Amino acid sequence: MFADRKRTYEVQGFNITGFFTFDFTLKELKKLRTKQRYSFRDQQYNGKYPIITFEEFITIARDAPRVVSIYPEIKNSVLINQHVKWPGGKRFEDKVVETLKKYGYGGSYLSKKWLKRPLFIQSFAPSSLVYISNLIDSPKVLLIDDVTVLTEDTNQTYAEITSDVYFNYIKQYVVGIGPWKDTVVPVITITYKLPQIWSKELMHIIYRSVHPYTYRNENEFLHLNFSQDPYKEYEYWINEIGVDGLFNDFTGSLHNYQEWTSPLSETSKSPRQLLSQIASLVLPYAKA
Repeated sequence: MFADRKRTYEVQGFNITGFFTFDFTLKELKKLRTKQRYSFRDQQYNGKYPIITFEEFITIARDAPRVVSIYPEIKNSVLINQHVKWPGGKRFEDKVVETLKKYGYGGSYLSKKWLKRPLFIQSFAPSSLVYISNLIDSPKVLLIDDVTVLTEDTNQTYAEITSDVYFNYIKQYVVGIGPWKDTVVPVITITYKLPQIWSKELMHIIYRSVHPYTYRNENEFLHLNFSQDPYKEYEYWINEIGVDGLFNDFTGSLHNYQEWTSPLSETSKSPRQLLSQIASLVLPYAKA
């Protein structure tokens, strides 16, 4: 389906051939079904679910029986603004903010309004975050790729825009950073971690929130120092590095870690109940 839509565009200095959302209508995109991109992950849901829109994503959060925060990314804004022209000279960033405001989002970090509908806006493009700072006061997070990669909008590498001078400039527009975890703690051939190059003191002097990415349970992504144990990785990053949050493909695992390591409150389960719950989680692995 849509084989004739394959195109080649320049993306961050490279010619990329593939399918791009801006070459389709929403009606056409809705005919497609999602597929797991990693062959070593569960494939049973391939082809069953449609692509959801940003508004549908927001609705899922708002219809939840509790407060659910959202963390949308303004992705490839430079590329999209090159190929999509909205009436009145508006940009991709304008459309994102319009949608957020339509559903009541806004408010500075930890304000009463923000706490009712928590939101972080993230982007790899510093210029996007600077632009939307004039449109909405919600907290923004600058994503940081491998230090050798060129940013999409400044023609500088991430090494250059993580200098003290640039950090001091951008911090007036963002509350935090979302670095690739291997830029904070480098690794040798994706196996053993090395001593961290950004101290937690430095990161938190500059920013209130540090949210590295991406944490995954599979052996392909876990460094050998952690014995292929994602809980050891959480322990290291949360307690030794001192980050404030993690981008994670396996939220259930991180939730388990939080439950196991959080102090028991008066309404918490009894020790017997907790042991029973832990046993039920471990049992599938014992049978393997």
